Amino acid sequence: MSTNLEFLDIASLSIVQNAVSEISDIPFSTYDNSGVLLIPPKSEDKLTVQIKSYASGREEHEKLIHNGIEKASIRKEASLLKGPANQHYLFIPIIANNYRFVLVSNAFYLVRTDFEDFLIKKGEHFGLSISHLESWSEIIKIKDYSSIQKIAGHIKPLFETVLRCNYERNLNSKRYQWTKTLIDILFDIQLPTPIDEVYSLVTDAILFLFSVDTVSIMVKEKDFFKTVKTSGRLKDDAKSLCMEENNPMISRSIKGFAPTSTNDIVEISRLGFPDSINSLHIFPLSCNGCTYGVVIIYNSILSREESYSILEFCKLVCLVLKNLTLHDSYDKCIKDMAVLNTAAAKLPPKLHSHDDLCETIVDTATGLLMAEKGSLMLPEEDSLLIKAVKGINRWLVRDIKIKIGEGIAGKVFKNGEPLLVKDIEKAELPYIKPKRHYKTDSFVSVPLKFASETVGVINISDKITGDEFTEQDLNLLNYFASYASIALNVSYCYILAEQMKELSITDHLTGLFNRRYLQERFTEELHRSERYNFAFSLAMFDIDNFKILNDTEGHLAGDSVLKEISSIAREHLRINDVLCRYGGEEFAILMPQTNKEEAFMVAERIRNNIRGALAHRYKKFPHPYITVSMGIASFPDDGKGINELIKYADAALYKAKSMGKDRTITYSREIT
Repeated sequence: MSTNLEFLDIASLSIVQNAVSEISDIPFSTYDNSGVLLIPPKSEDKLTVQIKSYASGREEHEKLIHNGIEKASIRKEASLLKGPANQHYLFIPIIANNYRFVLVSNAFYLVRTDFEDFLIKKGEHFGLSISHLESWSEIIKIKDYSSIQKIAGHIKPLFETVLRCNYERNLNSKRYQWTKTLIDILFDIQLPTPIDEVYSLVTDAILFLFSVDTVSIMVKEKDFFKTVKTSGRLKDDAKSLCMEENNPMISRSIKGFAPTSTNDIVEISRLGFPDSINSLHIFPLSCNGCTYGVVIIYNSILSREESYSILEFCKLVCLVLKNLTLHDSYDKCIKDMAVLNTAAAKLPPKLHSHDDLCETIVDTATGLLMAEKGSLMLPEEDSLLIKAVKGINRWLVRDIKIKIGEGIAGKVFKNGEPLLVKDIEKAELPYIKPKRHYKTDSFVSVPLKFASETVGVINISDKITGDEFTEQDLNLLNYFASYASIALNVSYCYILAEQMKELSITDHLTGLFNRRYLQERFTEELHRSERYNFAFSLAMFDIDNFKILNDTEGHLAGDSVLKEISSIAREHLRINDVLCRYGGEEFAILMPQTNKEEAFMVAERIRNNIRGALAHRYKKFPHPYITVSMGIASFPDDGKGINELIKYADAALYKAKSMGKDRTITYSREIT
């Protein structure tokens, strides 16, 4: 794997490298796994400089570094190699996320005699002789082998931790930039804006931010979804494409509000698409039962994070499109748009906090109408609750509930029509009882509507000037209500997004991936292996005598063993293997592009390390070791489906149990 520098913070790594060099008294340099020097050492030892000043010495040194990096790149542990002057170099492989590096130390000796032998045998080739022994002895570094081992053992996890932190921080930063940029693009749209311009912004934003090949938007016309906007390399090929309304991929995407995709050439060909298109991803432009179309991305590979961001972007696009359709009825109030936009601009910063957004809506609405009192009411079951107030003691109204259809706000919510009362004493509204604690007899109540759905009510009373509210006030509040409605729905979307994030794909006890994630990866690997004719293997293993351990040592000890075994297994897996907690004390390992023999070697390495690490630890547990039994099944030799492979790997596991436990069995037809 080559080094991916996209999320690499060289400055942070350089600080860590220099600190490690100072503490260990051995300068280090950092290379990527292809031998490119990323961070040079703070200083280079003088003997190495002397040797490299000769062409032969420089060639030997470069060859040593190249060979050491090549070996370290395929190992997990540090290694020592001897240099051209009998000195040693420490090579430490660093592996974290998508990064692979090798830390290389400056030269040092383990014993003085190695330096003496060099001076005698090869010193003259580099301008040195035995007469230089004493002067150089004060310069060269001599290190104890055990201390070198300790240094390597501490440096490796330190660098890997820094890399992981950098990776997560910069990945989250990129996700944030995606989200922020997409939201900024949509909220930067000035109304009214032609829908065609919105489509252009959408396609260009996706093309630029996610580096896809081609993106288009299809909208429904009669029984077909037809392309209305295309950007990217294949825009000429895609601009005339269409799909039937009842196409299964489109139906699944819209009904499930989820992306669908295919890279099946046969399926794509059946759609009548040209040969230049070999994959597509479909994202719905729909919300609340209203479908505007679909976004289609061609010939691109999308990560889970990218797909999720694009789906959320499509949701926001729907809100914009709905806003555009509503805006036609507001042409008479163009002169108030500057004031309204100023007020609406206060809402986006509050979208992530629903309570703050409600408070901002009330504050802004009362400010627009220059009023002293206001409230925002939102539905809950068959009633309306006051979510935010201004000019009223919130503790007096926090428990007030108004039945939908009753009272002023209840009627406004149910009917979905705004109400302006200039003089409550003269209003012929039998359901209104005058409230004497208001300063004036005029008020306005406006529904918050999103498309055809009413999502709340804003109530405003008591103009600061003492005047009555006017039709202009009502229109201005109506305009603001449309923005507030969108903001509330976007806020609900954020709440939903946060809830979705809480659906973790990891097991809370061990930190491993869980069974659901295994199913997803299993499906991906099955499709990839079928397409490219790869083999892959599945190992199932569980802890021997685990019930006895729980009964004798307690469940806390059982939990501790689960975590330790998870850590040991994860440490001895290869970088592409997927380790999951399948359930209880049972684990699964998915090994891509791995035949049965290779899988057996991996399983045995894990099993032996578990056995060796968890020995002679418990007083009441009647066995000297904590062991595991393993079963292996491979695709396509043992099965071509998910259920088959799990079944056969389990069968091999139970065979291992029946043969005395603490062993690995590969599946064969004789087992079943």
